[in-house]
Amino acid sequence: MNTRIWKCITLITILAVMTLTAVPAAPQSATPTPRPTVEMKLETITSQALTGNLFGDPAERTVYILLPPGYAASDRRYPVVYVMPWGRGEPSENAQGFKWTMETLLRDGEIEEMIIVVPDGTNKFGMGLLMSSSTLGDYETYATQEVVAYVDTHYRTLATRDSRGLAGCSNGGTTSMRLGFKYPTVFSVVAATGGAWDYSPELWPSDVEPLHQLKELPRNLSDLHIGETGMIRWYLLMAAAAAPNPDNPPFYCEMPFRTVDGRAEFVPEVLARIFEFEIDAAHEARRYVQQPVRLRGILLRYGAYDHEIPILSVHSFVQVLTELGIEHEYVEEKSGHCDSGWEEPLLKYMSDKLVFEGK
Repeated sequence: MNTRIWKCITLITILAVMTLTAVPAAPQSATPTPRPTVEMKLETITSQALTGNLFGDPAERTVYILLPPGYAASDRRYPVVYVMPWGRGEPSENAQGFKWTMETLLRDGEIEEMIIVVPDGTNKFGMGLLMSSSTLGDYETYATQEVVAYVDTHYRTLATRDSRGLAGCSNGGTTSMRLGFKYPTVFSVVAATGGAWDYSPELWPSDVEPLHQLKELPRNLSDLHIGETGMIRWYLLMAAAAAPNPDNPPFYCEMPFRTVDGRAEFVPEVLARIFEFEIDAAHEARRYVQQPVRLRGILLRYGAYDHEIPILSVHSFVQVLTELGIEHEYVEEKSGHCDSGWEEPLLKYMSDKLVFEGK
């Protein structure tokens, strides 16, 4: 074999080795999509509906408004999601959670731009369920009329029921579902998770246990915030809504508890008034089907590991909706009570069901 051929073979071999052993160039890192900024505004309104309530809860209320990134630079109008606050009714946690979630979903292109509103629902019972009575004040009018009117007046909203939704988790989920069925001419979509939607007493057998453990009944409002008194506060709030009594301070209601031989027990007559008052979403659903206006969408979500809300209560409510012929979507998942990320599916549902400008 001649020298020229050997040189060619040698050159080809060297090039092959260089190709096989070359260090691959580092891939160009993709520039991360920046998070859009949702502006959070804090407004204060004075509620005529809450003025003069017997507990002295303030009529001046804070309302969080979350504006989408495109709001400032356009003249576009937006649908509005009203988030009913959880827990004690303090709105800041829900406002922060929805701000972060909306920014993430907008960045990923998973939802349309919308306005989110979170009103203050606090009261001295420490239960933000937005109940109404002469004792409590008219929280329903405050939330469904006064707050809505303020937002429609001061912001570029699509001021129709088809572009308004209600959402929430825990107490917020309870409230949003109840108000959605009660006010379908104001709101058209409800998305809720972890709510107490059916208050039928046989579905809540554990309520009796903490009552029997009480050594003495609460004597004033400060007693309601000592130890594990959630169930006690709930029944007092319900009594203030269903059996108000302006002549019976400090709770201004017929007391739902009494002591007999040193043992606390329910007062049957007051308990009957509470459940006859029909204050849950299940009863509102039965009234809802008697009128002509229908919601555009109803989403219920429940975590199978939720230790706050009995699963029997949730299944009972789903059965009520099914028997009444009310279209709804029910999702049961492996999660707890208002676990991290609960806002995401609710916002996606709102984006899918609400009416947007030009669509």
